[in-house]
Amino acid sequence: MAGRAAIYCRISEDPRSTEKGVARQRDDAERLAAIRGWEVVRVFIDNDVSALGAKHRRDYEAMLGAAVNGEFDYIVAYGLSRLWRNRKERAHAIEVLSKARVGIALVKGSDIDLTSAAGRMYAGVLGEFDTAESEIKGERIARAAKQRAEEGRANGACAYGWRRIYERDAAGNVLGWRDVEDPQSADVVRSIVADLLAGRSMNSIVSRLNDASIPTPQQKGAWRSSLVRKLALRKMNIAVRTHRGQDFSAAWPPIIERDDHDRVTALLTAPGRATTKGGARRHLLSFGIGRCGKCGSFLRVANRGGPNILYICDTNSGCVGRRMTWVDELVTSVVCARLTQPDARDLFAHDDSASVEARARLEAIRARLDGAADTFADGAIDAQQLARITAKLKPELLSAEAEVAQTIAGLDVTLISQITTQDAREVWDNLVVTQRIAVLQALGVRVTLLPARGGPGFKPESVRITWEVPEATDSNRL
Repeated sequence: MAGRAAIYCRISEDPRSTEKGVARQRDDAERLAAIRGWEVVRVFIDNDVSALGAKHRRDYEAMLGAAVNGEFDYIVAYGLSRLWRNRKERAHAIEVLSKARVGIALVKGSDIDLTSAAGRMYAGVLGEFDTAESEIKGERIARAAKQRAEEGRANGACAYGWRRIYERDAAGNVLGWRDVEDPQSADVVRSIVADLLAGRSMNSIVSRLNDASIPTPQQKGAWRSSLVRKLALRKMNIAVRTHRGQDFSAAWPPIIERDDHDRVTALLTAPGRATTKGGARRHLLSFGIGRCGKCGSFLRVANRGGPNILYICDTNSGCVGRRMTWVDELVTSVVCARLTQPDARDLFAHDDSASVEARARLEAIRARLDGAADTFADGAIDAQQLARITAKLKPELLSAEAEVAQTIAGLDVTLISQITTQDAREVWDNLVVTQRIAVLQALGVRVTLLPARGGPGFKPESVRITWEVPEATDSNRL
């Protein structure tokens, strides 16, 4: 019987975009249409797109629209599973095609008349088998992924910082593998964490990596702030394997100390952490260090041309204004003079008892989770019991991690050691601005610009510099 046909081809996975699978489906569908004497008016192809999930199928949607418009009478496909595996999508399409009076012809299968109740039932029953097949396959894949996580094994390719060693039999067949530290890439990750803890900015770290022509993990392209941040925050750095929000002890060796990981995580995820936008540059009085002495607002930088770069009130109200170089030099000289005193290291001292208690609580929760995982591996508890234990401890773990993050001091001990010397000014001059800011933040320095009177020129007394020290003394005004 003569008629108009549309061909639909789909394949779930084609990572190299060869389109060989859909080409074979098209050839078979065209032969079937020719046998039936149908004219092929359109061909719809969705390559490398699964029909089970919610991923958009552009040509499939276009095909349904063309069916509603009456552009063809039949859809020719290799098999029903090429059209549907998703229940919701299948029910919707059966309704649409039945109203449009469009039938289905399958290369591997029978024709389906969707205008009849029996045909719609047949399509639904056959489709349910396809859906079940995909779901069962998905369950097997998910279970295998969970087992890999429980065993601490990586999921997929070897991560940056490690290299994979394969174990083979006499014939060369792979029996297993293990990931060990790769010194070169692991050192890159360690240098990123060290730079962040030393107060260096993301931009300066990115520039250092690119200037040194260090390859990215993908071996192509340039380093970016997002990539640096991602590498620094990975739990795998401390040999923790994460799967669906649950942590497992990893089989690979750590490349970052847990203390450093906790500190850099606290640094990068702090709620008050600011980011540079629109090309703006950080200045010494950033992040609330500098305040207006009239209205209390933060300070920003205004370039009035030449050397006239000023600190001004962020409200644009003209409350205060000082030349940036004058203020920065005053703050630098006063702070560095104080840092040369014998008790300078004490200025960075903090009550660590809260941090110790928070860490102890965190480690106790981690130990309980590890113990539950070991008990499950030994067969003493089943998967449901492990899931209940994990569900109960997970909120406690998140709370403990947040508490630890709040108690961690952000300044690197190496930088403290360097800056609290007789050569404090020389060390200061060699720091980047983000490191200088980190020092001021660790000291609790606040710089307030007061309204000045008495004509032009810089008046040091109009700049008030205060700080927080471990105990309140008369020395907390510089």
